[in-house]
Amino acid sequence: MKKDTALKLGLMLLGILLSLGPLIISLGTHNWDIVAAVMPSDAELNQTQNLVTGLIDNQGFTADTFSLGSPTIQGNTIRVPAQFTSPFKIPITLESLTISVSDQGATIAQLRTESSVEIPAQGTVSITFVGTYTGTTLPTNPQISGIDNMTIEVYGITISARLSSVPGG
Repeated sequence: MKKDTALKLGLMLLGILLSLGPLIISLGTHNWDIVAAVMPSDAELNQTQNLVTGLIDNQGFTADTFSLGSPTIQGNTIRVPAQFTSPFKIPITLESLTISVSDQGATIAQLRTESSVEIPAQGTVSITFVGTYTGTTLPTNPQISGIDNMTIEVYGITISARLSSVPGG
């Protein structure tokens, strides 16, 4: 009976030490400063920022990143071909992209990419935007008036962003 109690007590103390040990070591290596133990230092933040900043070329997203082609309409579905020139210095997969399109100053449709597209580093690919169009005439000069949502995958990490401005605009 005493052996069982000693074993239970020993295992309980071992569990506590294995749980608290890394916390105590972490605090000890950071001079018992909880903030320093939990938050990255300025140097670590700058290093991460430099890594992320280096993923996009110096110009980033510009008005030349997208160029829209001539739209086609079938029923109430509008398709707009586009060229996308990636500003990323690494290959990405464009999972989805939602844009607002205007013609002669009036918003005509909200379009999304038809399918995901793999884009090489700083490469150019053709994509097709699809959406519902209720107008009666074919747009003559479609322009991107807003990028509403963009989802990309980079090395297995999915990144979603809501953008509020037009590249180059």
